Amino acid sequence: MEIEYKNKDYKNKNIYKVGSVIEDAGNVYLVCQKAASNGCTEYFLINLYTATVSSKMYESLKELKLTVGDEGDTLVKAKLIVDYKLDGDVEDENTK
Repeated sequence: MEIEYKNKDYKNKNIYKVGSVIEDAGNVYLVCQKAASNGCTEYFLINLYTATVSSKMYESLKELKLTVGDEGDTLVKAKLIVDYKLDGDVEDENTK
């Protein structure tokens, strides 16, 4: 993953929105939501460096921000490139 741009202008503002990518102390998180079986919506984070999902779900974005948010959190523009070789792929001369 490559961090393309850190938007310092958004520090300490409401950056915790679904789909936001946030950097905190060198870790990069994606803010996500899930519809729970009881009809409620839950919010959680995915660590984009370790591909791990936060163990706790939050009932609101406000609760998520109050629990895990930090003054140093920064909204970032990130590029995630997934490239893997499938069976049958021909090896490119440039990748040898």
